[in-house]
Amino acid sequence: MSGQMIWGTVMLGICLFLHVGFLIVDIRLLKSLNAKLWASGPLVSTAVLLSAAIIIIVFSHSVQVWLWALSFIAFGAFNDPGTAVYFALVTYTTLGYGDVVLAENIRLYGAFASVTGLLGFGLSTAFLVAVFGKLLPNHLAD
Repeated sequence: MSGQMIWGTVMLGICLFLHVGFLIVDIRLLKSLNAKLWASGPLVSTAVLLSAAIIIIVFSHSVQVWLWALSFIAFGAFNDPGTAVYFALVTYTTLGYGDVVLAENIRLYGAFASVTGLLGFGLSTAFLVAVFGKLLPNHLAD
């Protein structure tokens, strides 16, 4: 059981570190795009900036789901990559259909995937609220 907790914590840390990295890239991209798009008008620049922010966040979550899926395969939980990705996605999003379950010897490890998703979606939501809060007042003023 302690091995599951250690490896789950390691994966959670790796994923959240990656997610924060993607958010930092997102900030830099948004700053660069904002400077270039300001002349195109508030509607276009706001749409492009928000779309760019969301695309990078979705990409970050997708990378994390794939990392979890690969780890499930590496630990022998699944042989089929499709099932591993499906399980990782359903667990990461905390949807939890229950049609695919982990064996008892690895289920604690799998629970860390849902914690990763919860924290990642929380960070993403806070980030998008901050982006909306920064963009909309500036772009609605025009």
